Amino acid sequence: MELVIRQGTHGRGAFAPGRIPKGTFIFQFTGPLLRYADTTADTLALQIGPDLYIGESGGADDCVNHSCEPNAYVKIEGTTATLHALRDIEPGEEIFFDYSTILDEDDFTMSCLCGTPSCRKLIGDGKNLPPDVWERYRAMGILAEYVVASREKKR
Repeated sequence: MELVIRQGTHGRGAFAPGRIPKGTFIFQFTGPLLRYADTTADTLALQIGPDLYIGESGGADDCVNHSCEPNAYVKIEGTTATLHALRDIEPGEEIFFDYSTILDEDDFTMSCLCGTPSCRKLIGDGKNLPPDVWERYRAMGILAEYVVASREKKR
């Protein structure tokens, strides 16, 4: 699926070219595999496991922004990460996922500027999500397995 890349809520954003029905595969994240030691706070990387990331690709997958009210989610299987529609996405709508669903880094947070009614103001580890958000995401099945394991270990 060819997404439209243009100015979004937080810099470049990825937008739906047409209606995307709930559950639709949108794309696969590409880019080099990285370890934590290969990243900095400025590295565009998608965490896909403990100490494992997919780096910047130069494509649309680098342009999907965060929202505390996402319309998409990341599915991780081994070293493959794919983006899927969490709900119907309308033509021209910016595509977002909640970064916390895949984050398990104790030393990384960033301010959230999504502006949604449920904005948490801070993006951080999934294991630290508020209980209501955690339970909702868990019921949807959109939390990475390593994030679930990290929260269970934390208890």
